[in-house]
Amino acid sequence: MLVPSISFKTLSLVLLASSVLGQADASMPNLRKPVPAQEGTGNKEKSAPELSLQGLELSKIGPWGQLEYFEALLEAPMELVKASQPTSIRTRWFFGKMAPDAVASFLLTLKLPQDLESQLTDRERWMQSAEGTTIYPKTDTILALPPQIRNTLYRTLAKWPENEYHSEPEIIYGESVKKWLAGIEVSPEVLDFIEKTSYATPSARLFADTPAVLALASSEKERINILRAFSRTPTLVAKVRIKEGNPQELQDYWNKGTRFKDTSTFLNSMLRYEALDKIDLVHLLPAEIRKILYTFPRPSQTRSGYLPDCHWSSLNFFNTSSIERLSDPPQATAYTLENFDRVSPPYELGDVLFFTDVDTGDAYHSCAYIADDIVFTKNGRSPLQPWILMKINKVKDLYDLHFRTNTTAYRRKLQS
Repeated sequence: MLVPSISFKTLSLVLLASSVLGQADASMPNLRKPVPAQEGTGNKEKSAPELSLQGLELSKIGPWGQLEYFEALLEAPMELVKASQPTSIRTRWFFGKMAPDAVASFLLTLKLPQDLESQLTDRERWMQSAEGTTIYPKTDTILALPPQIRNTLYRTLAKWPENEYHSEPEIIYGESVKKWLAGIEVSPEVLDFIEKTSYATPSARLFADTPAVLALASSEKERINILRAFSRTPTLVAKVRIKEGNPQELQDYWNKGTRFKDTSTFLNSMLRYEALDKIDLVHLLPAEIRKILYTFPRPSQTRSGYLPDCHWSSLNFFNTSSIERLSDPPQATAYTLENFDRVSPPYELGDVLFFTDVDTGDAYHSCAYIADDIVFTKNGRSPLQPWILMKINKVKDLYDLHFRTNTTAYRRKLQS
């Protein structure tokens, strides 16, 4: 999912006041090895869907030791899914401050089939307000969009945060929607709609028509099932092989030179046990990160008015208590400039990696470096997006459809 971005076009204190905000973040895909969909009509509910774990993988050996990890699937609690139902299931395409004639000209550049062009340029389905121009397309129109045109149109709509489902699309890994929805009871019509309206990225499929598919649902139960499926999120689960590499480097790496957290006592104790060769990664992370990793946001975390997003998550990595305002892009920008220095590889634990748009310089996503090619990330503001571990290239792939990407890194300054 995408959230408002931090601007790093010219990252300096001099330009702090003129930081530009754009779009950010992407919803996390389902990377699990999918369970085959049941035969017959629809996808029948299973009381306990059987999941298959992919094999263990190993990181490179480095100052962190060596990571051993596998992929597991998270799914939001039913209570959270129920509480996260949208207030409206009417599809709207918002074109910002574009004048109606400019919107019409843009639609013509898409080279739509004649019948679709006539439907979308019919201004009876348009609304003009002080905020801008909005089109309310029919479900049949959405379904009939050719894939490449859908791709181009939705990339444009993603520029405006008001188009929340285009800015924060659902993501489906793999080629089969039926496999992705395995174990979730939905109708064949819903399955067919998602298959036809999802569109490709280099490593996944995006789906931005959540209101339309919820409108197709025959009951509240089916709507909840659809949202439950959209909450499915894979994460890496990792252990650290502490006997690999140099013991002093291992302690220095996870201890960060005692700047933020002292893990030396724990690591020294573990290293003395000859038969103990690995420990859960979570034990070496800051306390606040240990609390939220592999979890979904709690209702209390939304009461401040700031929904935790990627920047909140990465910039709070070493904080002993979370700073809620870091969900606000201008404040996140100011906080970064004041408390972080730009660095080059090799990265260290807790370095914040910003994925910036080559054209605008906007930082549309950030994550915290863990080790090798693994990062800590929350991909969107949605309460249905958890905090997870993910490979850097997988995170970057999610944005290749919308942006040309640069990666810049910032390291927390030494505390006095």
